[in-house]
Amino acid sequence: MTVEITTNRVGTTAVVTTHGDIDLVTSPEFRSAVHAAVDDGADAMVIDLSSSGFLDSTALGVLVSLHRRLHDRLVIAGAQPAVHRLFDITRFTTVLRMYASVDEALAALKA
Repeated sequence: MTVEITTNRVGTTAVVTTHGDIDLVTSPEFRSAVHAAVDDGADAMVIDLSSSGFLDSTALGVLVSLHRRLHDRLVIAGAQPAVHRLFDITRFTTVLRMYASVDEALAALKA
């Protein structure tokens, strides 16, 4: 399996978009991308999951490590129903703010 990850900046906020599943094979690339964005000066991050239909526990581990660095400045956008269900089951929705779109997520970070 492969995943394509793009990172864009909107001010000091990184918008990381994943295209493909994030699992045991692809999570190291995901981890590298998101932590590199913080290391490069991003003080907030939107993870755009609109093109990812599956995340496993390794992906959740990446999000936990990233949340430790960014706290409430980490938000999720565009989670597909199966991914949103995973966040509900694991109660990540009590920790991470979820938005329907990147634009909504960016607006919430500015508020």
